[in-house]
Amino acid sequence: MPAPITSAPLSAAAALLAAVAFLAPGPCFAKLPLGVQVDPELHAWFERQHSATGAWCCDISDGHILEDSEWHVVGEHYEVRILGTWLAVGPSQLRDPAGGPNPTEHAVVWYTATKYGVRIYCFAPGRFY
Repeated sequence: MPAPITSAPLSAAAALLAAVAFLAPGPCFAKLPLGVQVDPELHAWFERQHSATGAWCCDISDGHILEDSEWHVVGEHYEVRILGTWLAVGPSQLRDPAGGPNPTEHAVVWYTATKYGVRIYCFAPGRFY
């Protein structure tokens, strides 16, 4: 007869590893604005973008093209409106200009939103800046 299956308590290290894996960012999801068709050159621009720190902005699946009313400058930093809330864009979240000029002429923010909050990966200002 097989031994009964019992559960042992997780070690602190195993519990921490499980929590980090659960809270780590997952794949990036988003949709394009209604009526926007992505040509190959624009798609390539989205895919090669990095933040000022060198981190990937993700790819086009999580780049959101903003209306002019959804971003502005406050003092010396940018703010973006995501899901009705204005959020500050930190210096490390700015897009590295080495990725080429922003071909959309609109501000673009790469973010994910979960039940834990919004995470901004990158931000590219629009045509006014």
